[in-house]
Amino acid sequence: GARDGTGPDDDPLLRSLRAPSRAEGAAQERAEAVRAVLQSRGVAYSENLLAGVPDELPGRVVFAAALACDSERDFHARLRRR
Repeated sequence: GARDGTGPDDDPLLRSLRAPSRAEGAAQERAEAVRAVLQSRGVAYSENLLAGVPDELPGRVVFAAALACDSERDFHARLRRR
C-alpha cells in the first residue's frame, strides 16, 4: 500500500476497526486535560468527573466550564446550561 499511497484508513474494514479506538483515545485526552485544568485551579473533583458528559459536546464548551467553575457541581451545571 505504501507504494500506491494508501494506508490503513483506505480499507473500510480497518477504518471501522480503528475508529472506536481513536474516539476512546480522544475522550481520554479530553478527560485528562479537564482534570489538569481543574487541578491547576484548585477545584476538587471526583473520579466520575466526566460521567454523563456527552462525547459530542464540543471541547471548547467543556473547557470553558472547567475554566469558569468553582466546584464539580458548578462544572456540571454549566454544561447542562449549554
